[in-house]
Amino acid sequence: MREQTLDRLIKIGLEVIAAGLVIAAAVYFLDRPSSTPGLVSRQLATGEAAVRKSPTNVGLRLELAEVYRSAGKQASALEQYNEVLKIEPNETALLGRGEVLTQQGELAGARKSFEAVIAKYGKGEYSAVNPELESAYYGTAVVLMKENQPKVAMTEAKKALKIEPTDADAWYVMGTAANNSGSYDEAVKAFEQAVLFVPSGWCQPYEQLEKAYQAKRYGAAAQYAAAMVELCEKKPAAAMKRLEPLASGPVAVEAMLGLGMAAEAIPQRATAIAWYRRVLALDPKNFNARAGLARLGGHTGGT
Repeated sequence: MREQTLDRLIKIGLEVIAAGLVIAAAVYFLDRPSSTPGLVSRQLATGEAAVRKSPTNVGLRLELAEVYRSAGKQASALEQYNEVLKIEPNETALLGRGEVLTQQGELAGARKSFEAVIAKYGKGEYSAVNPELESAYYGTAVVLMKENQPKVAMTEAKKALKIEPTDADAWYVMGTAANNSGSYDEAVKAFEQAVLFVPSGWCQPYEQLEKAYQAKRYGAAAQYAAAMVELCEKKPAAAMKRLEPLASGPVAVEAMLGLGMAAEAIPQRATAIAWYRRVLALDPKNFNARAGLARLGGHTGGT
């Protein structure tokens, strides 16, 4: 789930709680792997009963829509968004509707929903910091990629990143669009930002980064990206074998950080700490190395 989407769901949950109405804390718990089918069924039943009791309560319908989405019931979620939009022109419903329609391949309808949010907030007083507007630009970029319009998608992704420059998902879309457009310098920059904010557990940026590095004939960097794909695929020993020769070359900091992450995954605590410290010797402000040491008790992230 995108961080911006989760923030929107938390906002919905707080609004519902403020009204004294709660759907079994679904916004907070359904995305967790521990959510059991029985729990989901109870949350759905509770939400549906609440909506039947208060059919014009927008907050309840929005929250129920997110419960449906978490349960894989996209059509039911879409129905709730549509019902909300009959009551009021709600930006959360428009964004949710756009996201569901994108997943279903209904790209024209998805784009229309995102454009409605952009039309409402694009020139507003707080447009430069508006998270709903950022999500709409991001959603439009995703639609454009699915429509095979990567150059236009880059433009929309840039608009999203201007509002929220730490959005790893938007950087990923930006990089993929740049790769598909042959703009490899921009692709490299975008994917390097994506993996900076999400350094592990997300394979696709590293796969695309390897492609961009290869196109630029950055051999060592391409090897680094390939190693990080192996780490992402839960092959830490193979990743370490590929990264070790890179620890003294042009991608030394990146390789040593990867070696620390790989050692941590094995796990080899002392080895991981040693690699993270070597990263900080070259790059004292490296956030991911500092975070790694903090996790392992090497020292706190603030020292």
